[in-house]
Amino acid sequence: MKISTKGEYGIRAMLYIAMHDDQGPVTSHEIAQHQGIPEPYLRQILALLSKDRLILSNRGPQGGHVLGRPASQISLRHVLMTLEGQTTAIDQILALPCTIDVGTEHCAIREVFLEVKEAIERILSATTLEEMVNRQREILTRQISVPLDLPSSTPSRTAALLPVITD
Repeated sequence: MKISTKGEYGIRAMLYIAMHDDQGPVTSHEIAQHQGIPEPYLRQILALLSKDRLILSNRGPQGGHVLGRPASQISLRHVLMTLEGQTTAIDQILALPCTIDVGTEHCAIREVFLEVKEAIERILSATTLEEMVNRQREILTRQISVPLDLPSSTPSRTAALLPVITD
């Protein structure tokens, strides 16, 4: 799965705004500085989020950005759909015609990618900003280390999906 820089930065910005929601509006400069996002690019992202009413933006000395609705009502899927128009690059793969001999309707590869897409959609739809804020605070409070990747000892799912047939 690949999420573009725009999607990643948008999620970071939304999480930052949600974590500071009780303190009033936060400026794009503050978000950019704390999240390591180039401010001109961040402003473009915030404009898209504002257009879809995920955030409310005000200019001026008291201006800044606040959530457009409660964090419990904003899913990560909604943020990605607003910024990217899709949740994964798998959509692009699925849009391609299957060029193997069996055709699209009988393609095991397509079946696996559809399963991956379904799992991603389910997780992103079920994960709200409120849950992300709570988890982020727990991680910081308890000093929980988050691994960079899944452990390599994870059993391969391919074996369960595509058993080897011997003659």
